[in-house]
Amino acid sequence: MRSSSFVQVSRTGLILVVLGLLLASLLPASSARAGISKPFKPSAVMELSPGITYSKGKMKTARRLVQSVRVATIWPSNPSVRLRSLLSNDQVVRRERPSRIANRNSAPGMLAMIGTNGDMSTEQRVDAYAAPQSMAVSNGELLLAQACTRPTLGIDRAGGARIGDVRVHVMVNLPGRKVTKQIHRVNTHRDDNKIVLFTRRFAPSTQTAPGGVEVVLALSDTLRPSGVQEVRVLDVRRGAGNSVIEPGRAILSVKGSPNDWVRKLKVGQTMQLHTSVVHNVNNSCGGKIQVAQDWADIVEAVGGNHFTVRNGVVAPPSRNVYSAGWERHPRTNVGVTADGRVLMVTVDGRQPGYSIGVKLSEIGKLMVSLGAVAAFNLDGGGSTWMGRRYPGGRFKATNRPSDGRERMATQALVAFQVTP
Repeated sequence: MRSSSFVQVSRTGLILVVLGLLLASLLPASSARAGISKPFKPSAVMELSPGITYSKGKMKTARRLVQSVRVATIWPSNPSVRLRSLLSNDQVVRRERPSRIANRNSAPGMLAMIGTNGDMSTEQRVDAYAAPQSMAVSNGELLLAQACTRPTLGIDRAGGARIGDVRVHVMVNLPGRKVTKQIHRVNTHRDDNKIVLFTRRFAPSTQTAPGGVEVVLALSDTLRPSGVQEVRVLDVRRGAGNSVIEPGRAILSVKGSPNDWVRKLKVGQTMQLHTSVVHNVNNSCGGKIQVAQDWADIVEAVGGNHFTVRNGVVAPPSRNVYSAGWERHPRTNVGVTADGRVLMVTVDGRQPGYSIGVKLSEIGKLMVSLGAVAAFNLDGGGSTWMGRRYPGGRFKATNRPSDGRERMATQALVAFQVTP
C-alpha cells in the first residue's frame, strides 16, 4: 500500500517537474530568472547643491551578477533647482555629447550639476530621423511632437513632477470655417502623407524632398505645448521642398495630395493653432483622446520607451517590447516619488567583472526600492550616461559608458543649481 502510494506520488511529481521545466522554457527570461539578490547599497552619498543629491554603489541581480548603479535625486520644487529637457545644439537634427549640452547651457547663476542622456533616437542619424521618439518641451517651448503617446516626465512651473503616457495633439482652425484639421507631428520626418509643422527648433530648413506643399506661417511667439496661438499665411509653395525656416516663421508641410486643404490656403489668411497634451484612450497611436488636465502648465518634458514602474509596482512592458527588454544591458531610467522627487538612475553594463547590465524588470525593481511610484526607460546601451559636477568645476561622466567613451546624443535631462 505504501509502495503503491509512493509510486503514484513520484509519477505525479515527475509530471509536475517536467511541466514546470516546459513552462519555464516558454516564459521570457525575466519571468524565470529576474530579481535582485542583493539590494543597492550606496558606497558614497553627497549633496551636490541644495535639492540635488548623488549616490553610487553596487547591487546584485539574479545569479549574483554585480551591477554598478548611480542615482541622482532631485527636488524640482526647490527654488534653487531647475530641471531641464535639452536638445543637442538646441535643434532636433545633429548630435552632441550630453556633457557638452550641460556645459553649454550653464551660465552665471545657473550651473549644471547632474544629468543623464535622454530619449532614444535612430543611432548615427543627424537628419529628421535624429528626432527623439517622444514629445519634448523645454522652457515652455514645444520642441517635438510625435504621433504616438509615450511614457513622459513633465515638470510644471511650480516644479511639480508627474509621469504619464502622453503626447501633444495639434489642431488648426481653417480660415473662415468651423472646421479643424489635425497636424500629425511637429519637428520630425516627413516621409508619408501626414502633415508636419516645422519650427526653428527643427533645423535651418525643413530638409524635405521636392514635390510637396509647404506653407510659410508667421508665428510671433514660440510654439507652446498647450494653448491657442494665431498664425498668418505668408506664402504657399506648391511643388516645394527644403524650405528655409526664418526667425518668427513656421512651415506647414505635406508630401502627398490627400490633404488638399493645405494646398488651398491663401496668402494673408489667419488660422489658430490649438495644442494640448493628451492621453490616447484605446490605442497609443490613434483613436479617442482625452486632454491630460494636469499637464496644461508643463514647461519641461522628456519621454522614453517603456514604463518600468506604474502605481508603485514593477510594470510589465508597455508596448511592443523588443527582445532586448528581456536581456541585460546598460540602462537609464527616470522616475518620480510620492513626495515629488525626481530620480535619475543609471546601471552600467556590458563590462564583465564590473557591471553586466540589467533587464527592464530588474531596473524596475531597483526604481521601486528607491521609492519610485512611476518610472520609465530612457535610451540605454552605449547611450547610458550620467554626468555630474566635480570639485574644481569640471562637469564630466560619473558612470562608465559601455562604448568606453561618451556617445553623441540628441537630448539630455539636466538638473541645474540656480542662484540669484
